[in-house]
Amino acid sequence: MLSFHQQTALRRVAEFLSETADPWWVLGSAAMALIGVDPGEIRDIDVLVSAGDAEALMTAYSLPNEADGGTDRFRSTYFLKPDLGDVPVEVMGGYQIRTAGLWTSVEPLSRQRITLDDAKIYVPNHSEQMEILKQLGRPKDLARLKRFNR
Repeated sequence: MLSFHQQTALRRVAEFLSETADPWWVLGSAAMALIGVDPGEIRDIDVLVSAGDAEALMTAYSLPNEADGGTDRFRSTYFLKPDLGDVPVEVMGGYQIRTAGLWTSVEPLSRQRITLDDAKIYVPNHSEQMEILKQLGRPKDLARLKRFNR
């Protein structure tokens, strides 16, 4: 399910985040693939980190904060795009989803470790990934949600 380039990017994500102070997670289509659910196309790798770690990464790697206020459904305080190879990586810190008119921080309770060669990659468990997709509620997220039941 994961291409060579996607696997390489995920190993680089693990290395890039190896010095972070707080837990982190891969989200979205790459996270689905890592737990064996076919997400369809994987265009990028979405990563959730704490706001503190995002700020530290921004400083350590001279990355601009590309957060733009988000949309009416989601936003993040930090949005970083480190160049880790052929697959775009998007790192979000202070990530929130708007549900029932309220902004709620995305902070998964589960942290499932996936080992890819020697790299340790973390994803929310099956049910939390489904819940995040439901909360996002975009057509592409709802289509991905259906893939969990295949």
